[in-house]
Amino acid sequence: MVTIKDIAREAGVSQGTVSNVLNGRGNVSSEKIRLVQEACRRLGYVPNERAKVLRRGSNRVLGVIVPALEEKRHTDFFSGFRAHAESHGYEARLYILRSDDREAEEAALRDAQSDMVSGIALFSRCRGARLPSGEGAPAVLHIEHAAEGCRHFIGFDTEAAGRALAGRLLSRGVPSATLISGSLRFPDEAAFVRGFTEAAEAGGCIVHPIATDLRRVRLALLQASEQYADSAVVCSRLELARTVRSTTQVFLPEPRPAIYCLSPLFTLPEPDFYKYEFDYRQLGSRAAGRLLRILSGEPAEASCVLPAAGFRSFAAPSVRPEKNEALNIVTLDSPAAATLRSMATLYTQQTGVPVNITVYSYDATSEVYAGLQRESVFDIIRLDITWLSWLAEKILVPLTDIDPDIPESLGSFLRGVPERCCRVGRTLYTLPASPSMQMLFYRTDLFESAILRRLYQERCHEELRVPRTFTEFNRIAAFFSRQSNPESPVPYGATLTLGSTGVTGSEYLCRLFALQENLYDGEGRIRLDSEAGILALRQMIRLKGSVQPGGCPWWTDTARSFARGDTAMAILYNNFAAPLVGHHSRVQDNLGYAMVPGGNPQLGGGALGISRHSRNKKESLAFLRWLIGEPVASAVGLLCGVAPSAAAYENYEILGSYPWLRLVRDRYHTAKGFRQHPEDPRPFNERLFISLLGIAVKNALSGAMTPEQALRSAQLRFEEEFPEFA
Repeated sequence: MVTIKDIAREAGVSQGTVSNVLNGRGNVSSEKIRLVQEACRRLGYVPNERAKVLRRGSNRVLGVIVPALEEKRHTDFFSGFRAHAESHGYEARLYILRSDDREAEEAALRDAQSDMVSGIALFSRCRGARLPSGEGAPAVLHIEHAAEGCRHFIGFDTEAAGRALAGRLLSRGVPSATLISGSLRFPDEAAFVRGFTEAAEAGGCIVHPIATDLRRVRLALLQASEQYADSAVVCSRLELARTVRSTTQVFLPEPRPAIYCLSPLFTLPEPDFYKYEFDYRQLGSRAAGRLLRILSGEPAEASCVLPAAGFRSFAAPSVRPEKNEALNIVTLDSPAAATLRSMATLYTQQTGVPVNITVYSYDATSEVYAGLQRESVFDIIRLDITWLSWLAEKILVPLTDIDPDIPESLGSFLRGVPERCCRVGRTLYTLPASPSMQMLFYRTDLFESAILRRLYQERCHEELRVPRTFTEFNRIAAFFSRQSNPESPVPYGATLTLGSTGVTGSEYLCRLFALQENLYDGEGRIRLDSEAGILALRQMIRLKGSVQPGGCPWWTDTARSFARGDTAMAILYNNFAAPLVGHHSRVQDNLGYAMVPGGNPQLGGGALGISRHSRNKKESLAFLRWLIGEPVASAVGLLCGVAPSAAAYENYEILGSYPWLRLVRDRYHTAKGFRQHPEDPRPFNERLFISLLGIAVKNALSGAMTPEQALRSAQLRFEEEFPEFA
């Protein structure tokens, strides 16, 4: 066993220095940290976590005890539980029961207690198990049902779920059903069977119950099918339903029975079952939160029953095109475009309505949208939200002209979205598709490295932390750039996205809005050559030496560069951030996110409107309603990491995949950065404005002009093109 003394001898430092390095404390130089870390690697030293706990006197670990990990409800629960625990500085540790008896449960409880966990979330499958007791015993929170003598419980009402499933069968006139459940000695199974049976039989539906397990369900089902010709099979668990599905497909002739089941929540459609869903990820997160409140001594109710997600339908509306025509959509190149194609395919399968997607680059859309003012082959048009003021009235039809009740749907969107993505003045032209905001993404492994933190302290005389201003951002970027710091573990400290003039202008505005809230001043005038504007441009110029030469041409390239692990920080609109957690990403396990420096991000993304020339206006609006409504909007969110629906930002599967959406949910509505006063009805040509601004920025970045000259030139051009705003 390697000791501190061995490491000190190998590294040539004192034992106190080794202790400080291993425990992350003390004023140790970067060189000595490196020596200790290299000695640990050579000697194969593995930290003793239990010893650390004993030294601290407390353990920030929570345990979860589940019967079986192959069930989706348990993996979903642990995913939500772990995310919440880790966000509060706790580790989550999983224990799996070896069997369903009391001895196995008590053994798992002893294992958790021996690991000195502070609290335990317990899926109990038996009665009478002895819980930890005495001084220092972990708090125990029962999941799914309240066991005898338990003080705290959180779960779902499975008896009510059984009644709801019975009601669905009765509404469809099902005369008899096979009911398959687990052992009735499990309280949650017994409650479900009781609720279903009582409600179904009261409504005249005959129930044929089978209590079994996954190993014997196939034989039990085949035997039951020889006796009964039931038109439906109802299962208490998803895994039972999946086994029933495969069995009926192989062995039973058509028409096969419909399958109903209790299920964890599915963000994407799974069409083979009629599911009554519970959000186990939410349950896991809520359970971790309750345990932490119990441990902190805060008041917590003894029991908590969460509402069910219930029946969720991806079915499309029954609207059919009067002339049997396809719907044609034009959209901008982005990750959301590929998702739109996938959802359009699902819509076509359900309705028979063909949906064609045409994708253009950012630069090409200028010519396309100019042509749409005269005529259009497109029914649905995706516009950047910053282009709505100038283009909406020219190319779109007000949605209330198609359906006067459409404003009622705006209440389902993320806070702040209707105001920024839907209206021009008081006219409703679009529904939101992919609302987004600029964010700062960074490598947590770099920012949390003891040696890099110490080295930064020695060089910059301040703590390495996530930058709050662009002055700090530039300093950290230089530290992580090999051009200025050959010891940097990455080639570049940050990113700049500098493709077209429009993209360059957007990159610049991020820095300007860190210094002033909006584009206009207190009198509503726009001054591009202000002191704040010049400072923002100087900050951008200083960053040139810390980024990839020439910058990245488009936001997808910026995302790919950061995902490769080439940079320490990236500023990116979150609707382009999905590749950061994709299967090719090298940073997905070390991904941090924060507000952009200055805390005033630009908003971006797109909205969908209907061409004033469309011959399929009602059918187009039906498609948009389906696309932005639940649960389809959440499915879109899971596929591409952006969605307009508020429900998507409370979906724990989506938040687990794209954790930065929590920050979008909380801060989207706080963003300023208005180009014109929100009550100003005059159209503002964002495309022209951002282009002339981008030209000025490019001139300054190349050295052809000073920042003052470039912005003065932009101001003069702005006064020519936008006299009413200057």
